[in-house]
Amino acid sequence: MTTAYRIRSFLISGAMVLAAAPLSTAQETPSRISWAPSYSGSCHDCSLVGRNMSGWNVSKASYPGADLTAANLRRAHAHGANFSRVQAAGADLRLGDFTETSFEEAILVGARMQGASFNNSKMSGVGLNSADLSDGKFIGATLIGAQMQSVTAHNSDFSASTLSEAVLTAADLTGSVFDNAILVEADLTAATITDASFRDVRFAGANLETAIGVESASFEGACASEDTKMPAGFSLPLCAE
Repeated sequence: MTTAYRIRSFLISGAMVLAAAPLSTAQETPSRISWAPSYSGSCHDCSLVGRNMSGWNVSKASYPGADLTAANLRRAHAHGANFSRVQAAGADLRLGDFTETSFEEAILVGARMQGASFNNSKMSGVGLNSADLSDGKFIGATLIGAQMQSVTAHNSDFSASTLSEAVLTAADLTGSVFDNAILVEADLTAATITDASFRDVRFAGANLETAIGVESASFEGACASEDTKMPAGFSLPLCAE
């Protein structure tokens, strides 16, 4: 049997198999995937409870008011996205990129956020109680009135961030950097600040009275006001008006 004959027989056999296939299989339209790994649309007040979005690119997407309780956004790329007012208690945001993203009035209680980037993000009124922010980056972030009771933030970077009226009671801020940050009227009652850096920070009206580890923290260039509460024997120069 010649080679040409074999090739011709193979092609004919293949054509017969295709012809015998059910017509519905060849003509079926693929189901539409509403949530592809690269999604930049809108999802207002929708439910994404427990959704696995690990590694997805949702940059510029809009999710205001969405329910992301226990959702997995580990290593997600969400540059410039809108997560304002989301319910994301227990969510996994580890190693994600949330640069310039809005989390205003979002609930992230108990969220895992280690190693994630929130640089220049808008997070005023965010609820972060008991969340783990260790090794996170919040450079230039706005956290006015943030609820951060009992957070763990080892070696996190809050440089140039705005934490006015933030509640950091019982927070563990060991080794974190707050250089050039604004902590006006912030509450650090019983917060651990061992080896933290507060260089050039404004503490006007803040409460540091029972902070733990003051003696090992750096306050070079920091200032306070007459109503700032500080530990006994510790003082800071008054901030210029």
